[in-house]
Amino acid sequence: MSPIFRANPVEVANRLDQLGWRRYQLLEIVGAMVAARNGCTENDPSSAPGWMAWKEGTRRLREIARPMGLEKDETGQIPSVIDLRRGLKFAVSNTDEGTGIEDRIPQNRSRKGPATDRVVCDNQGSLLGALEKTIDVVPISMARTQPGMIVCWYLCVYCQGDEVRAELSCPVGFEGDYFTDFVERIVLIGPDGDDGVKIRRNTPEDGPEFDIPVSRR
Repeated sequence: MSPIFRANPVEVANRLDQLGWRRYQLLEIVGAMVAARNGCTENDPSSAPGWMAWKEGTRRLREIARPMGLEKDETGQIPSVIDLRRGLKFAVSNTDEGTGIEDRIPQNRSRKGPATDRVVCDNQGSLLGALEKTIDVVPISMARTQPGMIVCWYLCVYCQGDEVRAELSCPVGFEGDYFTDFVERIVLIGPDGDDGVKIRRNTPEDGPEFDIPVSRR
């Protein structure tokens, strides 16, 4: 089954609202990751850009989410935040050029281990089982998690030079330490959106206007 791919701005906003987020909040996290990556120089270790982006993204995720009532979580040594009321968990990941493109799959840039494998298996159990029961009754996009289960979403961010793409997505496939399939993908910055660099908020409902700083080092 192909993942639900949401790129229409209205559909994206509505779905994020169901998950407890606003687009501008997630873009703040993306901005922190991009700034951290591009703040590295050739004198830093080769792993520094990815690690710094992940670290600063996790920090900003928690800075925004915890005042909203979400809790800091470190289960399986995966830094995240958890929304116990909705049964949702959120983490950040540096991903490749498949990010934000409908006929591609975003894959994590660095290998992930057994803890991520368990997270994805849990997603399979809580989401796909529910889908099998509801697919002929309600639209697939409205399927709910099973009681007592936690579904993990990843803020996937691709940054290469001046090109930035991002999506909030729910993985249900994992093989060889990499994501291989998703049940739903919500595009925040696509290949044609704001040139992939500058993000503007046009209405008060969308939140403040800000730029993601992107520069070559």
